[in-house]
Amino acid sequence: MKSALLKLLSNFWILKEKDVESYYECKNIDKELKDFIVTKLGLKFYATSEMVRLEKVPLVPREYMGILEFEEPKDYVFFCLVLAFLEDKGKDTQFLLEDITQYIRSNYPYEEIDWTMYSDRRSLIRVLKFCERMGLIKIDDGNQDLFVERADVDVLYESTGLSKYFMRTFPKSLVEYSSVEEILNSEFEFTNGLSDQITDIKRIKAYRGLLIDGIVDFESEAPLYYIKKQKTTISQDLERFVPELELHLFKSFAYLSVEGDYDYTYPDNSNLCDVLLLCSRELLERVEKGELRLSPAHEMLEISLDHFKLIVEDVKKKYGHFWNKEWREKSTDKIFEELLEFLHLHSFAKTNDDGYLVISPIFLRVVGEYQDFVANGELSLQDDGIEERF
Repeated sequence: MKSALLKLLSNFWILKEKDVESYYECKNIDKELKDFIVTKLGLKFYATSEMVRLEKVPLVPREYMGILEFEEPKDYVFFCLVLAFLEDKGKDTQFLLEDITQYIRSNYPYEEIDWTMYSDRRSLIRVLKFCERMGLIKIDDGNQDLFVERADVDVLYESTGLSKYFMRTFPKSLVEYSSVEEILNSEFEFTNGLSDQITDIKRIKAYRGLLIDGIVDFESEAPLYYIKKQKTTISQDLERFVPELELHLFKSFAYLSVEGDYDYTYPDNSNLCDVLLLCSRELLERVEKGELRLSPAHEMLEISLDHFKLIVEDVKKKYGHFWNKEWREKSTDKIFEELLEFLHLHSFAKTNDDGYLVISPIFLRVVGEYQDFVANGELSLQDDGIEERF
């Protein structure tokens, strides 16, 4: 059974309508857990008659933390406008798709929106589907997918009244901030909506880095140093409030692992992660043989893109016949491209100005290989932690 804190961490929010049991469990968390959320994480906890939510703010904002359904900046602009449109719509208030399109046209801050443009209609539908998935709106009548094909389609929606709780709150108006850094630093001006200023910023950054980001590396030097000094206390806190998680601490990074399958963990059950696990095994073996060397300072692995592509090609030759049809038929170049995109997106690697791939040591900690035949006669891919993910 999941702990209440893990449920709060694993979900943007928990809606009473969709999961009554988890809603009441998380709504009625005890004072000790509430104090931990405030004092150790410095986060806000919301509980209403319809939902419970732990407002999750990362230590280091990363690209993969965005809304994955969105494909371009315009999606985010449309989404903010839809939230503004819903601001005065109470629960069960009905409205039409035409009302939304007119509101966006009137308030879009850049060029004039032309709903005869396929790309604009497609962008709006991505946003509305996300709103529906998150429980901000419901469809009462009509098919919104048809709007992608033609602009004269209308749909009847209903507001759930939850939109007012979606956006984060800040100590002051966003227009008063002059940079992203100021916004991030404002996180430590107040705790949980109270007037008490946060005093132990190092502690909160360390706990947030672990529980929200899942990893703290050498680039966050002060939080990593705090974790090393307070390893015992942090482990005791985890055992008490979220026993499913385990702390792993190394020279240049620390991370949390969890047993079992959860959303937004690495590795997941995708074929892409299977191939990544095999590649990490190949890289680790070459490091152990001395063919590749880790940097002494932070244990990063620097390898040319051409060299990494050769390793991908070797992995495909060795194991490709075990893959599904889609991945067997992909070219090495296509596989290389997808792996590189994933590594960059999740900050497992970055390409430097010299054209070399700099791989984080965390990527080499979770490796995979094909084991013996399992009961159904197929080969299974397992990582070194078996069911551990982070």
